[in-house]
Amino acid sequence: MKVCFIYSNRSEFAELEPFIKFFKKKCKIKVVNLSTKIKKIENDENLGEVFKKCYNLLFKENFDYVCILGDRRELPFIALAIFFTNTKIIHIAAGEVINSVTSYDQYFRPVVSLLSNQQICFSNEAKNNVKKLFSGITYLKEKTSVIGNPVFSDIEIEKLINPVKEKFNLVLLHPQSLSRKKTIEDVKKIEEKIMKKRTIIIKGNKDKNSDVIENFYKKIKNEKNIKIIESLPKKKYFQYVKYCDKFFTNTSSVYEIKKINSKCLFIVGERNKGRSHEIYNKKAPEQLFKILNK
Repeated sequence: MKVCFIYSNRSEFAELEPFIKFFKKKCKIKVVNLSTKIKKIENDENLGEVFKKCYNLLFKENFDYVCILGDRRELPFIALAIFFTNTKIIHIAAGEVINSVTSYDQYFRPVVSLLSNQQICFSNEAKNNVKKLFSGITYLKEKTSVIGNPVFSDIEIEKLINPVKEKFNLVLLHPQSLSRKKTIEDVKKIEEKIMKKRTIIIKGNKDKNSDVIENFYKKIKNEKNIKIIESLPKKKYFQYVKYCDKFFTNTSSVYEIKKINSKCLFIVGERNKGRSHEIYNKKAPEQLFKILNK
């Protein structure tokens, strides 16, 4: 079996990494990080390059499966390239739905699922959402499996060490790409909460309306109690989550945060309203391998 994993940003890789590590031991794999191949991939005008790069890559190599994860705006272009090379698409983390549509992602995830041969879900709710998606299309059939999310497979939460000596709050804010107004509202909510206490800010993604958040960070970057970090590896990020007093965020990983530090979470805005409760399963990579190896 020959499998390719394609991703384009750090959050995708964090969830794909356990699958990549396991599959590497069991079969031939190729891992493609598009952010190293396409300049400014976060800019919408380069999405055509995503299709071209992926199509040329996959046309030359004969993969049994290509695994892609989530709902980033690059994914439909990756999926279409895979589709036109007659390679089977495995959509990992399929079926996540947000009740109030606040980002492009909510349009893209269903598109990728419809193009895929198998939809791999992290929760039973997500599986039901995929079934509903396919129910109105008589000529397409879903093939869903719930295996859970292995994001903690290489992390021992109880052994995470505090990276900061003093008490602190944590901030991770993403733009609501379909609403500049709501992104501005989210920034105002954050500003009201963080200015009087030691605060560590992790920068979010660069989707549409991210300039609203960036301008706010520029305004406060010289404040003595503020530290702004570009990004963090997964383990370091979890260390900050575990030991922060309050975590002000609209990130999609709300249930990861609750598992690590149930008391810290302060959800900002509606970007992840109604997200399904993920199952965490360290053996998920093994289960996916068995599914595909059949």
